[in-house]
Amino acid sequence: MILNKLEMCNFRQYIGTQEIEFSTDPEKNVTVLIGVNTSGKTTIVRAFEWCLYGKNGFEDQILLNSEVREKMNEGDSQETWVSVTFTHDDVVYTIKRSHKYLCTERYVEDGKTIVNLGKKPDEDISLEYLQKDGQTKTPIDKSNIDESMNRVLPKDLSDYFFFGGERISGIANRTDLSKAVRGLMRLDVLENAYTHLKTVVKGFEDEIDTAGDANAQRAKDSLLTYTQRQEALKVELDNYDKQVSYWLDKEKEYDAELAKSNIDKVKELAESRRKAQSALEGEVKRLERIQGELITDFNTRPYAYFGLPSIKASLEFLEKQNAKAGGVKESIPAMEQDAIDYLIHRGTCICGTRLDKGTIPYNLVMEVRRVLPPEHVGDAVRQYKVKSEGYLAGTEDYKTRIERRFKEYRETKRQITSLQNELEALAGEVIDDTEARTIETKRKEAHASYIEAKRDYDECNRKLGECESNIDNCQKAIDKFAKSSTKNQRTARLIAYAQNVYEWLLDSYKGKEEKVRDELQVRVNDNFAKMYHGERSILIDDKYRVKYADVTTEESDGLKAVKSFAFIASLVSMAKDKILDDADMKLGQVYPLVMDAPFSNVDEIHIDNICKILPKTANQVIMAVMQKDWEYAATNLNDYVGRSYSIEKDKDAYGKEIDTATHIV
Repeated sequence: MILNKLEMCNFRQYIGTQEIEFSTDPEKNVTVLIGVNTSGKTTIVRAFEWCLYGKNGFEDQILLNSEVREKMNEGDSQETWVSVTFTHDDVVYTIKRSHKYLCTERYVEDGKTIVNLGKKPDEDISLEYLQKDGQTKTPIDKSNIDESMNRVLPKDLSDYFFFGGERISGIANRTDLSKAVRGLMRLDVLENAYTHLKTVVKGFEDEIDTAGDANAQRAKDSLLTYTQRQEALKVELDNYDKQVSYWLDKEKEYDAELAKSNIDKVKELAESRRKAQSALEGEVKRLERIQGELITDFNTRPYAYFGLPSIKASLEFLEKQNAKAGGVKESIPAMEQDAIDYLIHRGTCICGTRLDKGTIPYNLVMEVRRVLPPEHVGDAVRQYKVKSEGYLAGTEDYKTRIERRFKEYRETKRQITSLQNELEALAGEVIDDTEARTIETKRKEAHASYIEAKRDYDECNRKLGECESNIDNCQKAIDKFAKSSTKNQRTARLIAYAQNVYEWLLDSYKGKEEKVRDELQVRVNDNFAKMYHGERSILIDDKYRVKYADVTTEESDGLKAVKSFAFIASLVSMAKDKILDDADMKLGQVYPLVMDAPFSNVDEIHIDNICKILPKTANQVIMAVMQKDWEYAATNLNDYVGRSYSIEKDKDAYGKEIDTATHIV
């Protein structure tokens, strides 16, 4: 999406028809609009939001210019509208949204003229595109406009590309980042695909005819119940996860505030707690790693671990019995008494010798018969010993490894308990400073909330695991029935096929998502290092939450803004570079950045650093800035500016600026 032009008519303080053409030059991709406070910089951003998505972010919901409004008489109507022309996939579109207001009454009260408009204006919207001839305009049906715009730039992603200085600081701290990233990288295409296939599998399962089999029908009914329960638990788990993250971050924030105290004792306590908390988090991660390794190892041969003592005891017993019997007599391998009986009955050995009763050959054969199964178990004992001893040879190391991991697990648990006790002791120390004591109280409350949320998260995760296990068991029961029924065999094959495709898509999605997350973290850190004059590193977790690797100080609004700039710049550059392009599908898109007063919370050094990055990361940058901020920004942006405008207020007869009458110059 590249923005070509914005037109406004009687929209808020912009009186008459105003037009802004944006630079589309790849080398000079910056358009700057310079204006003082209250001139209408914020209105520019909100004009885009309203036109494209119908979002009205003004406190006063009436969009009609107040100068025009005051001249209306009862029964008069006036229209305000905004149109945006943009290019998407080499096609030029124009979207226009308008409100028509009707004056319902006009009167004077206390010397002031009051003009009342209808409760709700008439709204109209249109979207059209140019054919390849560049002249023929083709309208898109109104019922499809929202869907069409969402394909260009989804509404729930617009906040990341149309934003003001008051919103920039919070962008990287939002909790819905994962959805935004997936949408920007077009991972949602894969996500929707495997989600749909999951529904397809469910539809096929519903077609399984379980009539006449009570167990199969119960499994089918239970599967539906457990599946519904699974979805509810996933939502619940996600909410708990957000709470855990929120309260943990709040606790760290309060710790950072305490670390800034002028009282040495408070600072020492905060630093000690920070170190203990950092160590605790490290041990918790270590414990999770050990648990994973232990479960993986144990699941490979659990019978070996538990069967080892009984096998050893059995071998010892057999050795004792063998010693008592004077040793186990050897027998012919793989031969039983029935074979000898056959030869006696035939009267001839396999070598041709006669086996007449009472002869030496006969007696020798009968001697062999006495040590063969089933009456004699010596051969079976010998075979058991051979197999068991071989089995034990590969099991001792396995047992040692399992026991070593158990020991490491117990030691880590003890260390976690020790650190938790240390944190509790530190929390109990008295802080004399009143302000610090207030912050400490808030920190304790945040910690308690974190512990509660973590407990709820763990319990919900346990329930989800049980539910998924029950789903698996129900599925196996249904599959078994389906395979035994000729009528259901075709459906069973379709289920298997759809399930395989689903698992392939899921694996593909996970692989691409991991690539996106890793690349995002690299780019955010690279951009952050260029923008921030301190030394910090950024971590992107599995929910795409943006965190510092080490929080030692309170995060200022300026630092939040820099972090958000680094995050946005990285997202835009990744979308532009289409890092997920492959032979299977094209993922990624081009997006503009439209900003109002982006540098309001950023100092001069950071303005300088940010302006070195933005034009190189985005295909198009549009910013409305104050003159004082532009003086710092211009040093690095002038070479990239393709178009420049001034936002100016009209003046009355006495030379005084009129806040409600603004023009683009």
